[in-house]
Amino acid sequence: MRVARRRLVKGVSSFVACITCQREKEEAELTDEDVRAMVKAIVNWKPSKDKVSALIAHMVELHGTIAEEYDEIWGKWLCKNESAFLSEGLYDLCKRKDAKVQCEAFEMVKTFATHAESASLIATKEMFKICVSNIKTKNERLGVAASAALTTLVDHEETRFLASDEGLDKSMTTMIADKSIAVVAKRNCVVTFGRIADDPEVASLMCAKNPDTLIKSFFEIIEKTDDTDTEKWALIAMARLALNDDFSNLIEKKGYIPYIFELCRDKIPARKLAAALVVAHMARNKALRVLLVKYRAIQMFCLMAMNTSERADMSEMQRVAALGLKHLASNYELRALCGRSGGIEACVFMVKSRNPEVSRFAALAIGEMSLLEENGTKFCKEGALPPLLAMARSGDTRSEGAAITAISNLTLTPEQQNLVIREGGTKAIEFLQSSANPRAAALAKKLLKRLRLSKLRAACKLAAQIKNTGNELISSGVEIGKGFEKSKSTKK
Repeated sequence: MRVARRRLVKGVSSFVACITCQREKEEAELTDEDVRAMVKAIVNWKPSKDKVSALIAHMVELHGTIAEEYDEIWGKWLCKNESAFLSEGLYDLCKRKDAKVQCEAFEMVKTFATHAESASLIATKEMFKICVSNIKTKNERLGVAASAALTTLVDHEETRFLASDEGLDKSMTTMIADKSIAVVAKRNCVVTFGRIADDPEVASLMCAKNPDTLIKSFFEIIEKTDDTDTEKWALIAMARLALNDDFSNLIEKKGYIPYIFELCRDKIPARKLAAALVVAHMARNKALRVLLVKYRAIQMFCLMAMNTSERADMSEMQRVAALGLKHLASNYELRALCGRSGGIEACVFMVKSRNPEVSRFAALAIGEMSLLEENGTKFCKEGALPPLLAMARSGDTRSEGAAITAISNLTLTPEQQNLVIREGGTKAIEFLQSSANPRAAALAKKLLKRLRLSKLRAACKLAAQIKNTGNELISSGVEIGKGFEKSKSTKK
Protein backbone atom coordinates (compact mmCIF):
# COMPACT_ATOMS: atom_id res chain seq x y z
CA MET A 1 0.00 0.00 0.00
CA ARG A 2 2.82 2.41 0.85
CA VAL A 3 4.54 1.85 -2.49
CA ALA A 4 1.26 2.29 -4.37
CA ARG A 5 0.54 5.48 -2.44
CA ARG A 6 3.99 6.90 -3.21
CA ARG A 7 3.54 6.13 -6.93
CA LEU A 8 0.10 7.75 -6.92
CA VAL A 9 1.38 10.91 -5.22
CA LYS A 10 4.33 11.09 -7.59
CA GLY A 11 2.06 10.64 -10.62
CA VAL A 12 -0.39 13.32 -9.47
CA SER A 13 2.47 15.72 -8.74
CA SER A 14 3.92 15.17 -12.22
CA PHE A 15 0.50 15.74 -13.77
CA VAL A 16 -0.04 19.00 -11.86
CA ALA A 17 3.45 20.19 -12.78
CA CYS A 18 2.77 19.42 -16.44
CA ILE A 19 -0.52 21.36 -16.45
CA THR A 20 0.90 24.39 -14.63
CA CYS A 21 4.06 24.28 -16.77
CA GLN A 22 6.17 24.05 -13.64
CA ARG A 23 9.33 22.03 -13.46
CA GLU A 24 9.91 19.96 -10.39
CA LYS A 25 13.34 19.75 -8.92
CA GLU A 26 15.06 16.62 -10.01
CA GLU A 27 15.34 14.03 -7.27
CA ALA A 28 18.84 13.31 -6.10
CA GLU A 29 20.05 9.89 -7.16
CA LEU A 30 20.04 7.34 -4.34
CA THR A 31 23.52 6.09 -3.49
CA ASP A 32 24.90 3.13 -1.55
CA GLU A 33 25.98 5.46 1.23
CA ASP A 34 22.45 6.82 1.59
CA VAL A 35 20.99 3.34 2.07
CA ARG A 36 23.82 2.33 4.39
CA ALA A 37 23.12 5.40 6.54
CA MET A 38 19.39 4.53 6.73
CA VAL A 39 20.15 0.97 7.83
CA LYS A 40 22.68 2.27 10.38
CA ALA A 41 20.09 4.66 11.82
CA ILE A 42 17.74 1.73 12.47
CA VAL A 43 20.42 -0.58 13.88
CA ASN A 44 21.88 2.12 16.20
CA TRP A 45 18.49 3.16 17.61
CA LYS A 46 18.45 2.85 21.41
CA PRO A 47 15.19 2.71 23.41
CA SER A 48 16.88 4.42 26.33
CA LYS A 49 17.90 7.48 24.29
CA ASP A 50 15.52 7.80 21.33
CA LYS A 51 11.76 7.81 20.91
CA VAL A 52 9.87 4.98 19.24
CA SER A 53 8.50 7.44 16.71
CA ALA A 54 12.07 8.11 15.53
CA LEU A 55 12.62 4.38 14.92
CA ILE A 56 9.37 4.11 12.95
CA ALA A 57 10.38 7.16 10.90
CA HIS A 58 13.74 5.53 10.04
CA MET A 59 11.99 2.29 9.05
CA VAL A 60 9.42 4.08 6.87
CA GLU A 61 12.19 6.08 5.20
CA LEU A 62 14.25 2.98 4.32
CA HIS A 63 11.23 0.97 3.21
CA GLY A 64 9.71 3.73 1.10
CA THR A 65 13.01 4.68 -0.52
CA ILE A 66 14.16 1.28 -1.78
CA ALA A 67 10.84 -0.57 -2.21
CA GLU A 68 10.30 0.27 -5.88
CA GLU A 69 13.76 -0.87 -7.00
CA TYR A 70 14.29 -3.61 -4.43
CA ASP A 71 14.12 -6.58 -6.81
CA GLU A 72 16.34 -4.98 -9.45
CA ILE A 73 18.96 -3.18 -7.34
CA TRP A 74 18.73 -3.06 -3.58
CA GLY A 75 17.86 -6.68 -2.83
CA LYS A 76 21.20 -7.93 -4.10
CA TRP A 77 23.01 -4.98 -2.51
CA LEU A 78 21.53 -5.61 0.95
CA CYS A 79 22.34 -9.32 0.76
CA LYS A 80 25.95 -8.50 -0.02
CA ASN A 81 26.52 -5.52 2.31
CA GLU A 82 23.87 -5.71 5.05
CA SER A 83 23.13 -9.42 5.39
CA ALA A 84 23.15 -9.18 9.21
CA PHE A 85 20.32 -6.65 9.06
CA LEU A 86 18.21 -9.02 6.95
CA SER A 87 18.88 -12.15 9.01
CA GLU A 88 18.92 -10.62 12.52
CA GLY A 89 17.93 -6.95 12.42
CA LEU A 90 14.49 -7.49 10.91
CA TYR A 91 13.76 -10.29 13.40
CA ASP A 92 14.69 -7.99 16.30
CA LEU A 93 12.28 -5.36 14.98
CA CYS A 94 9.49 -7.94 14.53
CA LYS A 95 9.72 -9.09 18.16
CA ARG A 96 9.57 -5.62 19.75
CA LYS A 97 6.61 -4.96 22.03
CA ASP A 98 5.41 -1.87 20.21
CA ALA A 99 2.67 -2.89 17.71
CA LYS A 100 3.41 -0.01 15.30
CA VAL A 101 7.07 -1.01 15.07
CA GLN A 102 6.09 -4.64 14.50
CA CYS A 103 3.60 -3.75 11.77
CA GLU A 104 6.18 -1.70 9.90
CA ALA A 105 8.78 -4.46 10.38
CA PHE A 106 6.44 -7.06 8.89
CA GLU A 107 5.71 -4.72 5.97
CA MET A 108 9.47 -4.54 5.35
CA VAL A 109 9.72 -8.33 5.52
CA LYS A 110 6.89 -8.61 2.98
CA THR A 111 8.70 -6.30 0.54
CA PHE A 112 12.24 -7.61 1.07
CA ALA A 113 11.15 -11.27 0.80
CA THR A 114 10.11 -10.76 -2.83
CA HIS A 115 13.83 -11.11 -3.62
CA ALA A 116 14.78 -14.82 -3.48
CA GLU A 117 18.23 -14.34 -1.93
CA SER A 118 16.88 -11.91 0.67
CA ALA A 119 14.06 -14.32 1.52
CA SER A 120 16.55 -17.12 2.20
CA LEU A 121 18.32 -14.85 4.74
CA ILE A 122 15.12 -13.60 6.40
CA ALA A 123 13.35 -16.98 6.54
CA THR A 124 14.64 -18.51 9.77
CA LYS A 125 13.00 -20.75 12.34
CA GLU A 126 12.67 -17.79 14.71
CA MET A 127 11.10 -15.55 12.03
CA PHE A 128 8.47 -18.18 11.24
CA LYS A 129 7.62 -18.49 14.93
CA ILE A 130 7.28 -14.74 15.50
CA CYS A 131 5.02 -14.43 12.45
CA VAL A 132 2.76 -17.27 13.60
CA SER A 133 2.52 -15.95 17.15
CA ASN A 134 1.51 -12.48 15.90
CA ILE A 135 -1.22 -13.85 13.62
CA LYS A 136 -3.04 -14.99 16.77
CA THR A 137 -2.85 -11.56 18.41
CA LYS A 138 -5.97 -9.49 19.11
CA ASN A 139 -4.51 -6.61 17.09
CA GLU A 140 -6.08 -7.24 13.67
CA ARG A 141 -3.69 -4.98 11.74
CA LEU A 142 -0.70 -6.73 13.26
CA GLY A 143 -2.14 -10.16 12.47
CA VAL A 144 -2.74 -9.20 8.84
CA ALA A 145 0.79 -7.77 8.50
CA ALA A 146 2.40 -10.89 9.99
CA SER A 147 0.35 -13.26 7.81
CA ALA A 148 1.11 -11.20 4.68
CA ALA A 149 4.85 -11.40 5.47
CA LEU A 150 4.59 -15.19 5.66
CA THR A 151 2.90 -15.45 2.26
CA THR A 152 5.87 -13.71 0.63
CA LEU A 153 8.50 -15.58 2.65
CA VAL A 154 7.36 -19.03 1.46
CA ASP A 155 7.04 -18.02 -2.20
CA HIS A 156 10.50 -19.41 -3.06
CA GLU A 157 11.78 -22.93 -3.60
CA GLU A 158 14.41 -22.86 -0.83
CA THR A 159 12.13 -21.40 1.82
CA ARG A 160 9.28 -23.87 1.12
CA PHE A 161 11.32 -26.83 2.33
CA LEU A 162 12.39 -24.94 5.46
CA ALA A 163 8.78 -23.94 6.17
CA SER A 164 7.64 -27.57 5.84
CA ASP A 165 10.48 -28.82 8.04
CA GLU A 166 9.53 -26.30 10.73
CA GLY A 167 5.89 -27.44 10.65
CA LEU A 168 4.57 -24.18 9.24
CA ASP A 169 1.99 -26.06 7.16
CA LYS A 170 0.58 -27.60 10.37
CA SER A 171 0.42 -24.15 11.98
CA MET A 172 -1.42 -22.78 8.94
CA THR A 173 -3.94 -25.64 9.12
CA THR A 174 -4.63 -24.72 12.75
CA MET A 175 -4.99 -21.03 11.86
CA ILE A 176 -7.38 -21.81 9.02
CA ALA A 177 -9.66 -23.73 11.40
CA ASP A 178 -9.51 -20.94 14.02
CA LYS A 179 -12.69 -18.86 13.82
CA SER A 180 -11.27 -15.97 15.88
CA ILE A 181 -8.75 -14.94 13.20
CA ALA A 182 -9.65 -12.01 10.92
CA VAL A 183 -10.86 -12.74 7.37
CA VAL A 184 -7.83 -11.17 5.65
CA ALA A 185 -5.37 -12.91 7.96
CA LYS A 186 -7.12 -16.25 7.38
CA ARG A 187 -6.97 -15.70 3.63
CA ASN A 188 -3.23 -15.05 3.92
CA CYS A 189 -2.86 -18.30 5.88
CA VAL A 190 -4.62 -20.18 3.07
CA VAL A 191 -2.32 -18.52 0.51
CA THR A 192 0.73 -19.44 2.61
CA PHE A 193 -0.38 -23.06 2.80
CA GLY A 194 -1.00 -23.13 -0.96
CA ARG A 195 2.43 -21.70 -1.71
CA ILE A 196 4.18 -24.18 0.59
CA ALA A 197 2.38 -26.97 -1.31
CA ASP A 198 3.56 -25.58 -4.68
CA ASP A 199 6.50 -27.98 -4.70
CA PRO A 200 5.31 -31.57 -5.42
CA GLU A 201 7.81 -33.10 -2.99
CA VAL A 202 6.78 -30.75 -0.18
CA ALA A 203 3.09 -31.33 -1.01
CA SER A 204 3.67 -35.09 -0.72
CA LEU A 205 5.16 -34.62 2.75
CA MET A 206 2.24 -32.40 3.77
CA CYS A 207 -0.30 -34.99 2.61
CA ALA A 208 1.28 -37.63 4.81
CA LYS A 209 0.86 -35.63 8.03
CA ASN A 210 -2.90 -35.38 8.55
CA PRO A 211 -4.84 -35.61 5.27
CA ASP A 212 -8.29 -36.05 6.86
CA THR A 213 -7.98 -32.80 8.81
CA LEU A 214 -6.71 -30.97 5.73
CA ILE A 215 -9.63 -32.05 3.57
CA LYS A 216 -12.18 -31.24 6.26
CA SER A 217 -10.69 -27.79 6.98
CA PHE A 218 -10.36 -26.69 3.37
CA PHE A 219 -13.79 -27.85 2.28
CA GLU A 220 -15.32 -26.08 5.27
CA ILE A 221 -13.64 -22.87 4.08
CA ILE A 222 -14.84 -23.43 0.51
CA GLU A 223 -18.41 -24.04 1.61
CA LYS A 224 -18.75 -21.36 4.31
CA THR A 225 -16.55 -18.40 3.36
CA ASP A 226 -17.99 -15.33 1.64
CA ASP A 227 -14.57 -14.21 0.40
CA THR A 228 -14.00 -15.42 -3.18
CA ASP A 229 -10.23 -14.93 -2.96
CA THR A 230 -10.00 -17.15 0.14
CA GLU A 231 -12.13 -19.79 -1.57
CA LYS A 232 -9.94 -19.63 -4.69
CA TRP A 233 -6.73 -20.16 -2.73
CA ALA A 234 -8.28 -22.99 -0.74
CA LEU A 235 -9.10 -24.76 -4.01
CA ILE A 236 -5.61 -24.06 -5.37
CA ALA A 237 -4.11 -25.62 -2.22
CA MET A 238 -6.38 -28.64 -2.71
CA ALA A 239 -5.28 -28.87 -6.35
CA ARG A 240 -1.61 -28.91 -5.40
CA LEU A 241 -2.17 -31.59 -2.79
CA ALA A 242 -4.29 -33.59 -5.28
CA LEU A 243 -1.11 -34.32 -7.27
CA ASN A 244 -0.55 -36.95 -4.57
CA ASP A 245 -2.52 -40.12 -5.45
CA ASP A 246 -3.32 -41.02 -1.85
CA PHE A 247 -4.74 -37.56 -1.21
CA SER A 248 -6.88 -37.57 -4.37
CA ASN A 249 -8.13 -41.06 -3.46
CA LEU A 250 -9.16 -39.70 -0.07
CA ILE A 251 -11.09 -36.84 -1.74
CA GLU A 252 -13.00 -39.44 -3.75
CA LYS A 253 -13.57 -41.60 -0.66
CA LYS A 254 -15.00 -38.63 1.27
CA GLY A 255 -17.46 -38.03 -1.59
CA TYR A 256 -16.33 -34.51 -2.59
CA ILE A 257 -15.95 -35.13 -6.35
CA PRO A 258 -19.58 -34.21 -7.25
CA TYR A 259 -19.22 -30.97 -5.27
CA ILE A 260 -15.97 -30.10 -7.09
CA PHE A 261 -17.69 -30.56 -10.47
CA GLU A 262 -20.51 -28.35 -9.24
CA LEU A 263 -17.94 -25.62 -8.58
CA CYS A 264 -16.50 -26.18 -12.08
CA ARG A 265 -19.87 -25.11 -13.50
CA ASP A 266 -19.97 -21.91 -11.42
CA LYS A 267 -20.31 -18.53 -13.13
CA ILE A 268 -17.51 -16.89 -11.11
CA PRO A 269 -14.29 -17.38 -13.20
CA ALA A 270 -11.88 -17.59 -10.22
CA ARG A 271 -13.92 -20.33 -8.54
CA LYS A 272 -14.45 -22.21 -11.80
CA LEU A 273 -10.75 -22.07 -12.73
CA ALA A 274 -9.50 -23.29 -9.33
CA ALA A 275 -12.04 -26.14 -9.20
CA ALA A 276 -11.11 -27.23 -12.74
CA LEU A 277 -7.45 -27.28 -11.68
CA VAL A 278 -8.37 -29.72 -8.89
CA VAL A 279 -10.02 -32.01 -11.47
CA ALA A 280 -7.04 -31.68 -13.87
CA HIS A 281 -4.58 -32.70 -11.13
CA MET A 282 -6.81 -35.54 -9.94
CA ALA A 283 -6.75 -36.85 -13.51
CA ARG A 284 -3.11 -37.82 -12.95
CA ASN A 285 -4.40 -40.59 -10.70
CA LYS A 286 -4.96 -43.69 -12.89
CA ALA A 287 -7.61 -45.04 -10.51
CA LEU A 288 -9.79 -41.93 -10.84
CA ARG A 289 -9.71 -41.21 -14.58
CA VAL A 290 -12.72 -43.33 -15.51
CA LEU A 291 -14.75 -41.84 -12.64
CA LEU A 292 -13.87 -38.28 -13.73
CA VAL A 293 -14.89 -39.11 -17.29
CA LYS A 294 -18.27 -40.33 -15.99
CA TYR A 295 -18.76 -36.83 -14.57
CA ARG A 296 -18.11 -35.50 -18.11
CA ALA A 297 -14.62 -34.13 -17.39
CA ILE A 298 -13.61 -34.42 -21.07
CA GLN A 299 -16.57 -32.36 -22.25
CA MET A 300 -15.93 -29.78 -19.52
CA PHE A 301 -12.28 -29.32 -20.56
CA CYS A 302 -13.23 -29.15 -24.27
CA LEU A 303 -15.77 -26.42 -23.52
CA MET A 304 -13.19 -24.45 -21.50
CA ALA A 305 -10.65 -24.81 -24.31
CA MET A 306 -12.88 -23.29 -27.00
CA ASN A 307 -12.80 -19.86 -25.36
CA THR A 308 -12.13 -16.87 -27.59
CA SER A 309 -11.84 -14.24 -24.84
CA GLU A 310 -8.43 -12.57 -24.45
CA ARG A 311 -8.79 -11.98 -20.71
CA ALA A 312 -5.89 -13.30 -18.62
CA ASP A 313 -8.07 -15.65 -16.57
CA MET A 314 -9.56 -17.09 -19.77
CA SER A 315 -6.12 -18.08 -21.05
CA GLU A 316 -5.48 -19.70 -17.67
CA MET A 317 -8.63 -21.75 -18.20
CA GLN A 318 -7.27 -22.96 -21.53
CA ARG A 319 -4.04 -24.04 -19.86
CA VAL A 320 -6.00 -25.99 -17.25
CA ALA A 321 -8.15 -27.54 -20.00
CA ALA A 322 -5.07 -28.68 -21.95
CA LEU A 323 -3.52 -30.09 -18.76
CA GLY A 324 -6.71 -31.99 -17.94
CA LEU A 325 -6.99 -33.45 -21.45
CA LYS A 326 -3.33 -34.48 -21.35
CA HIS A 327 -3.77 -36.36 -18.06
CA LEU A 328 -7.01 -38.03 -19.14
CA ALA A 329 -5.47 -39.09 -22.46
CA SER A 330 -2.63 -40.84 -20.61
CA ASN A 331 -5.07 -43.75 -20.31
CA TYR A 332 -5.02 -45.87 -23.50
CA GLU A 333 -8.74 -46.69 -23.35
CA LEU A 334 -9.67 -43.02 -22.92
CA ARG A 335 -7.63 -41.67 -25.86
CA ALA A 336 -10.26 -42.76 -28.38
CA LEU A 337 -13.01 -41.24 -26.21
CA CYS A 338 -11.12 -37.93 -26.01
CA GLY A 339 -10.86 -37.91 -29.80
CA ARG A 340 -14.56 -38.61 -30.28
CA SER A 341 -15.67 -36.10 -27.62
CA GLY A 342 -14.11 -33.02 -29.20
CA GLY A 343 -10.63 -33.23 -27.70
CA ILE A 344 -8.91 -33.07 -31.11
CA GLU A 345 -10.70 -29.89 -32.20
CA ALA A 346 -10.09 -28.32 -28.77
CA CYS A 347 -6.35 -29.06 -28.81
CA VAL A 348 -5.92 -27.80 -32.39
CA PHE A 349 -7.75 -24.60 -31.42
CA MET A 350 -5.47 -24.09 -28.39
CA VAL A 351 -2.21 -24.92 -30.16
CA LYS A 352 -2.92 -22.02 -32.54
CA SER A 353 -3.22 -19.60 -29.61
CA ARG A 354 -1.01 -16.50 -29.51
CA ASN A 355 -0.35 -17.21 -25.83
CA PRO A 356 2.83 -19.37 -25.77
CA GLU A 357 1.86 -21.08 -22.50
CA VAL A 358 -1.54 -22.15 -23.85
CA SER A 359 -0.04 -23.47 -27.09
CA ARG A 360 2.67 -25.34 -25.17
CA PHE A 361 0.18 -27.09 -22.90
CA ALA A 362 -1.95 -27.92 -25.96
CA ALA A 363 1.12 -29.49 -27.62
CA LEU A 364 1.61 -31.68 -24.56
CA ALA A 365 -2.03 -32.81 -24.82
CA ILE A 366 -1.60 -33.53 -28.54
CA GLY A 367 1.49 -35.58 -27.74
CA GLU A 368 -0.54 -37.86 -25.46
CA MET A 369 -3.69 -38.12 -27.58
CA SER A 370 -1.81 -38.79 -30.84
CA LEU A 371 -0.32 -42.02 -29.47
CA LEU A 372 -3.55 -43.51 -30.80
CA GLU A 373 -3.01 -43.78 -34.57
CA GLU A 374 -6.61 -42.79 -35.35
CA ASN A 375 -6.25 -39.58 -33.34
CA GLY A 376 -2.91 -38.80 -34.97
CA THR A 377 -4.44 -38.99 -38.46
CA LYS A 378 -7.29 -36.69 -37.38
CA PHE A 379 -4.83 -34.18 -35.89
CA CYS A 380 -2.94 -34.04 -39.20
CA LYS A 381 -6.18 -33.50 -41.14
CA GLU A 382 -7.35 -30.77 -38.71
CA GLY A 383 -4.14 -28.77 -39.26
CA ALA A 384 -2.15 -29.42 -36.08
CA LEU A 385 1.22 -29.74 -37.85
CA PRO A 386 1.87 -26.12 -39.02
CA PRO A 387 1.54 -24.53 -35.53
CA LEU A 388 3.61 -27.35 -34.00
CA LEU A 389 6.37 -26.83 -36.57
CA ALA A 390 6.30 -23.08 -35.84
CA MET A 391 6.57 -23.85 -32.11
CA ALA A 392 9.57 -26.07 -32.83
CA ARG A 393 11.38 -23.00 -34.24
CA SER A 394 10.37 -20.71 -31.33
CA GLY A 395 13.70 -20.93 -29.48
CA ASP A 396 12.00 -21.58 -26.13
CA THR A 397 13.38 -24.82 -24.68
CA ARG A 398 10.11 -25.88 -23.03
CA SER A 399 8.07 -25.19 -26.16
CA GLU A 400 10.64 -27.05 -28.28
CA GLY A 401 10.34 -30.10 -26.04
CA ALA A 402 6.54 -30.10 -26.20
CA ALA A 403 6.50 -29.54 -29.97
CA ILE A 404 9.00 -32.26 -30.90
CA THR A 405 7.20 -34.77 -28.65
CA ALA A 406 3.89 -34.04 -30.37
CA ILE A 407 5.42 -34.15 -33.86
CA SER A 408 7.19 -37.42 -33.07
CA ASN A 409 3.92 -39.01 -31.96
CA LEU A 410 2.17 -37.64 -35.06
CA THR A 411 4.62 -39.42 -37.40
CA LEU A 412 4.01 -43.04 -36.41
CA THR A 413 2.70 -44.07 -39.87
CA PRO A 414 4.24 -43.59 -43.35
CA GLU A 415 1.28 -41.41 -44.43
CA GLN A 416 1.81 -39.08 -41.48
CA GLN A 417 5.57 -38.96 -42.12
CA ASN A 418 5.00 -37.98 -45.77
CA LEU A 419 2.63 -35.22 -44.62
CA VAL A 420 5.30 -33.81 -42.26
CA ILE A 421 7.81 -33.82 -45.12
CA ARG A 422 5.37 -31.98 -47.42
CA GLU A 423 4.74 -29.36 -44.70
CA GLY A 424 8.48 -28.60 -44.56
CA GLY A 425 8.96 -30.34 -41.23
CA THR A 426 12.44 -31.63 -42.08
CA LYS A 427 13.98 -28.16 -41.74
CA ALA A 428 12.28 -27.52 -38.39
CA ILE A 429 13.49 -30.87 -37.05
CA GLU A 430 17.03 -30.21 -38.32
CA PHE A 431 16.90 -26.88 -36.45
CA LEU A 432 15.98 -28.72 -33.22
CA GLN A 433 19.11 -30.88 -33.38
CA SER A 434 21.03 -27.92 -31.94
CA SER A 435 18.40 -27.14 -29.25
CA ALA A 436 19.53 -26.22 -25.73
CA ASN A 437 16.98 -28.78 -24.51
CA PRO A 438 18.93 -32.09 -24.59
CA ARG A 439 15.77 -34.20 -24.71
CA ALA A 440 14.40 -32.20 -27.65
CA ALA A 441 17.74 -32.47 -29.49
CA ALA A 442 17.93 -36.26 -28.99
CA LEU A 443 14.32 -36.73 -30.08
CA ALA A 444 14.89 -34.54 -33.16
CA LYS A 445 17.81 -36.72 -34.27
CA LYS A 446 15.71 -39.89 -33.94
CA LEU A 447 12.80 -38.32 -35.79
CA LEU A 448 15.06 -37.09 -38.59
CA LYS A 449 16.31 -40.66 -39.11
CA ARG A 450 12.70 -41.83 -39.22
CA LEU A 451 11.82 -39.26 -41.90
CA ARG A 452 14.88 -40.12 -43.97
CA LEU A 453 13.97 -43.80 -43.82
CA SER A 454 10.46 -42.83 -44.90
CA LYS A 455 11.91 -41.01 -47.93
CA LEU A 456 14.10 -44.03 -48.71
CA ARG A 457 11.12 -46.38 -48.45
CA ALA A 458 9.10 -44.11 -50.76
CA ALA A 459 11.96 -44.06 -53.30
CA CYS A 460 12.31 -47.86 -53.15
CA LYS A 461 8.56 -48.26 -53.58
CA LEU A 462 8.61 -45.97 -56.63
CA ALA A 463 11.56 -47.87 -58.13
CA ALA A 464 9.72 -51.16 -57.60
CA GLN A 465 6.60 -49.76 -59.27
CA ILE A 466 8.66 -48.58 -62.28
CA LYS A 467 10.31 -51.96 -62.54
CA ASN A 468 6.99 -53.82 -62.36
CA THR A 469 5.46 -51.54 -64.99
CA GLY A 470 8.44 -52.14 -67.30
CA ASN A 471 8.22 -55.90 -66.87
CA GLU A 472 4.50 -55.83 -67.68
CA LEU A 473 5.15 -53.82 -70.85
CA ILE A 474 7.92 -56.20 -71.98
CA SER A 475 5.78 -59.27 -71.33
CA SER A 476 2.98 -57.72 -73.41
CA GLY A 477 5.34 -57.29 -76.37
CA VAL A 478 5.93 -53.56 -76.09
CA GLU A 479 9.48 -52.66 -77.01
CA ILE A 480 10.71 -50.13 -74.46
CA GLY A 481 12.52 -47.23 -76.07
CA LYS A 482 11.03 -47.91 -79.52
CA GLY A 483 10.31 -44.69 -81.36
CA PHE A 484 12.68 -42.68 -79.18
CA GLU A 485 15.27 -42.20 -81.95
CA LYS A 486 12.51 -41.33 -84.45
CA SER A 487 11.01 -38.69 -82.17
CA LYS A 488 14.48 -37.30 -81.56
CA SER A 489 15.22 -36.89 -85.28
CA THR A 490 11.80 -35.30 -85.83
CA LYS A 491 12.57 -32.63 -83.25
CA LYS A 492 15.81 -31.79 -85.03
